[in-house]
Amino acid sequence: MSLDKQIEMTLRDEEFLVGGLLVKPASIYEACEVVTARDFFSDGFGKVFSSIQVLSSMGVPLELANICQELQKVKAVDAIGGPAKFAEMIRTAVPHHVRYYAEEVAKWSRRRKLAVMIDDFAQEIRTDVSFDPDRIADEMSSAALIVGDMGSDSQKDCEQIVFAKIEKLEALRKAGKSPVLKTGIAAFDAMLMGGMPNGYITIGARPSIGKSALGMEVALRVAQVEKVPTLFVSVEMSLDDCGSRLALRDTSATMQDLNYLSFTDAQLSEMLGTLYAFKGVPCEVWHCPGASIAKIESRIRTDMAKRGTKLVVIDYIQLVKAQKGISDRRLQVSHVSNEIARMSKAYDISIISLAQVGRTAEGQMPTLADLKETGSIEEDSDVVLFLHREDRGSESMTCQVGKFRNGRIAACDLKMLRGKVVGMEERNGNFNNF
Repeated sequence: MSLDKQIEMTLRDEEFLVGGLLVKPASIYEACEVVTARDFFSDGFGKVFSSIQVLSSMGVPLELANICQELQKVKAVDAIGGPAKFAEMIRTAVPHHVRYYAEEVAKWSRRRKLAVMIDDFAQEIRTDVSFDPDRIADEMSSAALIVGDMGSDSQKDCEQIVFAKIEKLEALRKAGKSPVLKTGIAAFDAMLMGGMPNGYITIGARPSIGKSALGMEVALRVAQVEKVPTLFVSVEMSLDDCGSRLALRDTSATMQDLNYLSFTDAQLSEMLGTLYAFKGVPCEVWHCPGASIAKIESRIRTDMAKRGTKLVVIDYIQLVKAQKGISDRRLQVSHVSNEIARMSKAYDISIISLAQVGRTAEGQMPTLADLKETGSIEEDSDVVLFLHREDRGSESMTCQVGKFRNGRIAACDLKMLRGKVVGMEERNGNFNNF
């Protein structure tokens, strides 16, 4: 579509929107839900919209006489083409379609903003040969998400909400599926009233307690049990580190054996058996040191489109970079947490964020108070789980629910076995035997 044609269609939609508001000014409240005066391409139409908005905010009756008086003050009538054009807009108005034209005006505004952003990025790439491609990619992704936000309507009456929920549950039941994601660890699933719910889930613990191991375990087990794609986002551990942990599962070898290459042929066979157990399991690991939350969101969206990913584990939240311009560390973590909460709702998936709690929790089970120092994690999370081991060398680990928006406060006992986590009821904890 040519630029002239885009401008013509933009002005047409703006004219119909403003005309509808002149005939039915009370519709300004509905229009303001999706469009602002800054979204208008025409300065004149923007002035008319802003004038009606100002009158409504002042409590002035939205009558045509009052509107015309306000328009004369800001010289808006001349800006839209004079009295004749003003009268024509009222005569051809379609007041019942105000919402539609407001949405169209907002879309045209977003298109213009995106075009400007693309031009700016292209200019920087052309003039600065030393540009950072990762930074440009992150900023472009973030810009596209902001501009592309269509502001979908999430307001419904109670009857519609309940009907939609029942319809969803019935469809799942007929398909033999579950609304939660089971891990296969009986005590863990029971604690969560069936499995991992969709939403934002935080697993908090002090260093070397087992939060990364539990996060990896959940990603693996959900992929195995539910046969759905999962993604482990490793901001901390390299792929080689993850490979070491995974290779030791269900084996008698230790990390020391790997480092000294002292593992036996029998232990090598055990590791090959572990490798075979992973065949066909749709769990993938993405190593992204120093990744921003925009970059992580871009990868999640891509992974959902390619594989249909249903669960994401981020290891760990304090290492994820916030957007530029936020200098306070607490606000940076809060921004990342806010974005994770938004993503989990927007994409309707489970996102598990691992979090390191403060030193005040050393030697004891953490509480929600220990998350207060880490931004708004507590407020944003739908579920908060805490991990504790009395001795870091002990196999026994307790998992405690600190917050469960749609559940109960409970706890369960788990075991740490060479970097993996199993339920107390699992004697050997074999990955391919549950």
